[in-house]
Amino acid sequence: KKYQIDREDELKERQIRTVAGRAFTLECPHPDGHPLIKKYQIARDPESDGVFCMDAHFGPKWRLISTRSPTIIHLPKAISKITVLDRLDEDTSCHMLKIEYKADSTPLEGGETTYVTCFEKDEKLKEKSQTVHGNERTQHKGGRGGRGGRGKRGGRGRGGR
Repeated sequence: KKYQIDREDELKERQIRTVAGRAFTLECPHPDGHPLIKKYQIARDPESDGVFCMDAHFGPKWRLISTRSPTIIHLPKAISKITVLDRLDEDTSCHMLKIEYKADSTPLEGGETTYVTCFEKDEKLKEKSQTVHGNERTQHKGGRGGRGGRGKRGGRGRGGR
């Protein structure tokens, strides 16, 4: 019984890492067949046998997140709005996307700004997207390091005890 608890703890520790002082979940707790995952499933992730889901709360910096590995696909900044449609692609069983580009930076022919696509089949969209794998995403980049100290007596607030 003790060994089973240890194994469960090790599994949880693998799923949660501390990165730059923050708890960071690296794997989705839901199975890929869960209705919530299926609702936002955009493409399959062949590297981890998971799926990529739309991060619905991250616009206008649109991104897809893998359910089984710490991989993110950042979509082009020229996209102003993405709608995950209820319609599924027949071949991939992934949701279709309605993509709206900014009028001044649309890559579509004839100045079009809107089109419907399946991410998994859209080579032009994949080409313009940036994929960041877990080890790149979780490394601390260094930098200047926050607010620094507050002096000898703590600072902030009133009162001077």
